[in-house]
Amino acid sequence: MMLISKFNKLIRNKYIWSSFAFIIILAFVVWQTNTGGISEEETKNAAGRLDGKPVPAAEMRSAYFNSYLYMSLMVGRPLKVTARVDEALKHMAWRRLIALRGAQEACLTSSPEEVVAAIQQQPFFQEKGQFSHARYVAFVQQFLANLRTTENQFEDHIRQEILMSKARVMLAQATWVAPLEIEQVYHQLYDTFIVSYVLLTRDELEHTVKVSDAEARAYFEAHTNDFTIPEKMRVKYVTFPFACFLDEGAVEDTALRSYYDEHIEDFTTRGTGDLLSARSFDEVEDTLRDQLAREAACAAADDQATDFEVALAPDRKGQAPSFETVARTVGLAVTTSAVFTLKTKVPGLQVGLDFNKVAFALRPTPDDYFSYPVHGSNACYVLAFDEKIDARVPAYDEVLAEARRAALEQAGSNKLAQTMATIHQTVAEALQHGKTFDQAIRPYRLEVVTTDPFAVRTGLDVEDKDTFYELTRKILFLNAGELTDVIPVEGGAVIGHVDARIMADRTLLESIKNDLGQYIRKRREDLAFREWQEYLLTVHKFEDTVSKKKSIAEELEEAEPMTDDVNQTTDDGRRTEDGP
Repeated sequence: MMLISKFNKLIRNKYIWSSFAFIIILAFVVWQTNTGGISEEETKNAAGRLDGKPVPAAEMRSAYFNSYLYMSLMVGRPLKVTARVDEALKHMAWRRLIALRGAQEACLTSSPEEVVAAIQQQPFFQEKGQFSHARYVAFVQQFLANLRTTENQFEDHIRQEILMSKARVMLAQATWVAPLEIEQVYHQLYDTFIVSYVLLTRDELEHTVKVSDAEARAYFEAHTNDFTIPEKMRVKYVTFPFACFLDEGAVEDTALRSYYDEHIEDFTTRGTGDLLSARSFDEVEDTLRDQLAREAACAAADDQATDFEVALAPDRKGQAPSFETVARTVGLAVTTSAVFTLKTKVPGLQVGLDFNKVAFALRPTPDDYFSYPVHGSNACYVLAFDEKIDARVPAYDEVLAEARRAALEQAGSNKLAQTMATIHQTVAEALQHGKTFDQAIRPYRLEVVTTDPFAVRTGLDVEDKDTFYELTRKILFLNAGELTDVIPVEGGAVIGHVDARIMADRTLLESIKNDLGQYIRKRREDLAFREWQEYLLTVHKFEDTVSKKKSIAEELEEAEPMTDDVNQTTDDGRRTEDGP
């Protein structure tokens, strides 16, 4: 344990990381000194700042695209970009960008020959142990085409991966796995445990917890922001139902066949013996026809909605027809929505949070009061500003019930923590005086659950998997007879006791210790590389200026996803499909 502790301190030591990053930092200083700067327009459009200097948007776009490509290659299909995935990709992009700068300024290079060799060595392009040019061409024409990626972009991606791999190798020189650590991990995985534990839930203590009106009011005053009534919006909108444009008969057989051939991987499954088999065209024809007809209907609805949007725009003299006038001209009804917040579902509409996002971006001006087309699950919409209600902090009387409920919940949590702390201390003292866990816990009338023998590697079939998982994490470093700390779980807390720990046979350790050591080292190398990236971002005073400008987008990221949302839109109103 001491060796592991020392290593963890070493790998996170700021002086060690400073020595790793010294050449990188020095090279950045040289790079900044020799750079003539970027234009005012580039500064305005910069994606972020490093060392106070703007990062060109083009460089960030490249890093984002290659992060997207990396993940798509990992999962074997175009990555679906949702709001949460987009946020993760942005962070990956910044880490990629800083690592590439660091690798380049540390004089790491990747030659064209290395790029070619790396592509040829990919297992996917191998056939009978040799590089297959036909497979590579099919990959470019089908997989990359679906990603809207060119062969040159793919080769540049491989070049970046080589540079980052070399940076990994550079950092890997500092990683080391002690023999004792391999043995400890082995025993954590293969030792046999028998564990007893007790669970106390918050509900069991509910009858002992009371909250007065004064306490509820005090809680409200201490947590006023938690009760803020959020900003609300009401919009007018016109609807372009997809059903009005649906025509399955218009889908030609040649288009169906072409789509099937180009997306054959979507109809391929891995069967017995790891063999790949594809469903026949006849099996999927009806499904495909419905899918393509729906896509065509969505596109047609989008076209008409776009025409409607264009008709609302002011002319050169600043004059424009009203929303109602344009709707009346094309025979559409204008509907007024119910009031909704940024993060709640719009009543009566099958739309996702992209609808809310677009609505909250509207402004009561001639140019900004109407939206671009927004897609729901069954229709396309164009919105118009109607009313925005500012957020406000309510008076205590308005939220009395909510405040009392929140205060009661906090009081219950406090009572649970105090009770479990007392139980833990009492049980620990009883164990020291020779009592068993059952005997020590008996005065509290809690049910003692004792597991069957199990190893962490194989696990145990239990009903409450989350509680068992948290308990397992805590016993890994305990010996027989030792007590866990109080373990918070959903709705309560647990105290566990290791009744027995049977050491695993060392014979197996001898046969797998090399593989286990390599696994631990690989995980540590990945951690070292990631921490190096984060360290460089910190050292170079990284600022994400784009995220700062998009406060609504930030709020949207925290919202819960909605199942009705089948289409997402980007900030410029385009639907995100299966490509970047």
